[in-house]
Amino acid sequence: MNIKDVAALAGVSPATVSRCLNNTGPLNKVTRARIEKVVGLTGYDVNQTSKQVDWNHNPTIGVMIPSLLNPVFSEIVSGIQKRARHFGYSVIVVDTQYERSLEKQAIIDLIRQRVAGVILTTTSVEDNEALSLLREFNFPFCLVHNQSSDEPCVYVDNYQAGSEVAEQFLALGHKRIGMVAGCFQSSDRAKQRYLGFTERLKKDLSLSSVQLIEVDQYALTPFDQTQSSFFDSSSAPTAWFCSNDLLALKLVNHLKTKGVLVPETVSVVGFDGMALGQILYPPLATIQVPHHDMGICAVDLLFNAKHKSALSLARKLDYQTHFVGTVAECQPSVMRSVI
Repeated sequence: MNIKDVAALAGVSPATVSRCLNNTGPLNKVTRARIEKVVGLTGYDVNQTSKQVDWNHNPTIGVMIPSLLNPVFSEIVSGIQKRARHFGYSVIVVDTQYERSLEKQAIIDLIRQRVAGVILTTTSVEDNEALSLLREFNFPFCLVHNQSSDEPCVYVDNYQAGSEVAEQFLALGHKRIGMVAGCFQSSDRAKQRYLGFTERLKKDLSLSSVQLIEVDQYALTPFDQTQSSFFDSSSAPTAWFCSNDLLALKLVNHLKTKGVLVPETVSVVGFDGMALGQILYPPLATIQVPHHDMGICAVDLLFNAKHKSALSLARKLDYQTHFVGTVAECQPSVMRSVI
């Protein structure tokens, strides 16, 4: 981090930064406060010598994702790296573990690394400190999976996809329907899938209430006893929509250990289109999302934003429904009796 970087973030000239740090000239309070905030944010040392080694010589893109354990984000990063290399850029990846509290620090760390821009997936675009920081300093960024009406982003229509899953369950004759979702507080994508899913189900007057189970999507351990009770009761849903494939695979495994046939007795649909889900038997029914293409597209949108291109900064990609394998027509003969 050098004085030019501080000046660029603060939106002033290097000379103005110098006057502020060395108290060698007049400066209004607003400008001084802004420069001091950047210095505090980046950890810039005014006493560093000009002989200090510039470790970040190569242009770099910062990437902030919720989890390195989820293969979905590995696919996205793979696409980002492929496209970044095309432009001569390297990539730094930071994992926030779906924790909103870690996002702001992750962005601070990336800015300190002097990245050219940031590609990120946040818990939510609403009241987000990490995004507020990027916006405040006009730092180039592009959202992946998060949808924004007026900022660079690449996404799929989560609401519509959730609605299509509901439509499929209804078409197959399911009346007792539920959803297993990651905590909405840590994933606005899961919330949009839920809203689309439930809004479509509400239009069917013959349907009983929709059961929702919110779980920690970061935990790869089996469902606990309380969670398991929702799946194991005689009145449990005959069809479950899971907000991601990892949760769907976890549920399929749980049902099989309990001797429940999938999809003969209970149908399960996930979301993402993970390759892992397709090599199991039966293959996981899911919404297939082009995650690798998302990563490629995000790099292009980031550079468009960085160079203030007149091209659209938002890109909605198509998803594919894959309603085979773990989803089937409801069979009244094997339905659990309602308590």
